[in-house]
Amino acid sequence: MENADFSYNSPAHRLVFGWGARSALKEELARLNVRRPMLVCSSRAARSGEVVELRRALGVSDESVFGEVGSHAPLQSAFDGWQRARAVQADCLISFGGGSASDTMKGIALACAEDGRLLDFTLERLPDGSLRNPLSTRAKLPCVAIPTTVSGAEITPAFALTETTGKKILFRDASIAPRLLVYDPELMMSVPARSMSESGMNAVAHTIEALYSKVKNPVSRIHAREGLPLLYRGLHAVAMGSAQRDDFIALALGAYYAGVSITNARTALHHSICHKLGPAVGLTHGMTNSIVLPHVLEFNLPAARDELAEVGELIGQANVGLSARTPEDAIAAVRALARHAGLPSRLRDVNVSREKLPALAQVILNEPGLAFNPRPVESAAQIAAILDSAW
Repeated sequence: MENADFSYNSPAHRLVFGWGARSALKEELARLNVRRPMLVCSSRAARSGEVVELRRALGVSDESVFGEVGSHAPLQSAFDGWQRARAVQADCLISFGGGSASDTMKGIALACAEDGRLLDFTLERLPDGSLRNPLSTRAKLPCVAIPTTVSGAEITPAFALTETTGKKILFRDASIAPRLLVYDPELMMSVPARSMSESGMNAVAHTIEALYSKVKNPVSRIHAREGLPLLYRGLHAVAMGSAQRDDFIALALGAYYAGVSITNARTALHHSICHKLGPAVGLTHGMTNSIVLPHVLEFNLPAARDELAEVGELIGQANVGLSARTPEDAIAAVRALARHAGLPSRLRDVNVSREKLPALAQVILNEPGLAFNPRPVESAAQIAAILDSAW
């Protein structure tokens, strides 16, 4: 049996899932014995009816709503959130939104525990290919996540913060992963279809990387196999403009499975590229995923034919009238999903300068995720070729 010897880390969280599940938040916070939560969200979300409703239900003051989450989770926002949390004496952090809200919350939690010493705990790939991952041992504020997209960032112990230069800094610490996840598919209905499709391509990438990662295991594969058909079904319905309640439930559940799977299997070359490319050229993480994913799958095809054939089989289980019989068909189906959603297929379509790509390739070569890719990545030239094919 493949991978008969393995270790599996079970995410230490409570999941509350269901239509309207956010109404249970006050009761769930009582289970955690917290009284002064701070909400972490974007400025737009802070003005939304949903957050206003949450504030009233929880009795949260204006000062306890930190509405400064930005795209790609700016590092400065984590520092600012730390100061706000100190000022309001928060004993719990609640993110509301997508991956940037979740990552900012995790950064705030680490800063609160370590008196702002965030950069002492970065995840790095050393010149010899090994990983350096210093961990914080101090107690953390309990984190709660209410996702409104399907990125799955709220589940994992990993997060990324972005410097003003566009450099994305990675962290991984299980003690910061949210203890409570409130998955309310109803919240996803109001998300614009394009935004949902972008975040969904990120979740699809999680399941595929979990299937072919060098550190995959039988348990993580179960979650990836469950998640991919649900995601493809829901995203296809969103792209077609026909999504109903059951489709949003499928999306939310698929995103959860995807996040759990990648927590163990780890992201590989695809996310290594996206982590650096998006902030450097001003693209959202989801859009970067959508453009880059088929090109990385083509690169990995020689080393992951069986796994990509399985991807095709799982897409067929989405029951959207698509049969992907070969690994090549599976890659075509991933492309088709983005195309039906109206997402751009080339970096040139979103005004990315081709001249920036070789330098980016050199930076990406140092990403920790390359250690888990099924096909060895030995030079910046290989990465540059992928970026050029995506251009």
